[in-house]
Amino acid sequence: MRSSSREEVVGVFDALKADLKRALDLSFDALTTPERFALLQSCETFRRQLPAIEHPLINQVSEQADATELGGKLPSALANRLRITRADASRRISEAADLGGRKAITGEPLPPVLPATAEAQRAGDIGPGHVAVIRGFWHRLPDFVDVETRQKAEAQLARLGEIGRAHV
Repeated sequence: MRSSSREEVVGVFDALKADLKRALDLSFDALTTPERFALLQSCETFRRQLPAIEHPLINQVSEQADATELGGKLPSALANRLRITRADASRRISEAADLGGRKAITGEPLPPVLPATAEAQRAGDIGPGHVAVIRGFWHRLPDFVDVETRQKAEAQLARLGEIGRAHV
C-alpha cells in the first residue's frame, strides 16, 4: 500500500461523503428489477469493503495513541467515539489485528495475519459472517498445524466465501 498525504485522505473522504449524500437523495422509481438488484449488489460490496478501510485506522490508533490520549482503553474509546457497543468495538479491533497490515519491530510493513481473507474482504467478496467463520477457524487451529497448512486452509476458506457470494 502506498503512502497518502493528509490532503489526499481528507479529499477522498470528503468526496465519499458527498457522493453518499447524492446517492441518498436518489429516487429509484425509473429502474427495472434487475437494475435494482445490481445496485443492491453494489451496496453489499461497499458494505463489505468498509471494514478494510477501517482496519489500518484502528491499527494505527492502537499503535500510536496512549490511554491518556484515548481517555481510557481502546475498546472503550472506540465504542464511545463511534457510539457502538464495547463488544462491537473489541470485535473490530481484533479483526483489524488479523486483517489489517502490520509492521515489524523494525518498522517494515508486514502482510495481514489472514492475507487471503483480508484481500477477499477488500474486494467486497466476503462479508462479516465469512470473516467470523474464518477467524474462528484460524484461532481454534491447534498449534501443531504447520504454517503452510494454516495458510492453505485460510486461503481455501476465503475462496469458498467468494464462491458462495457468486451464487447469491
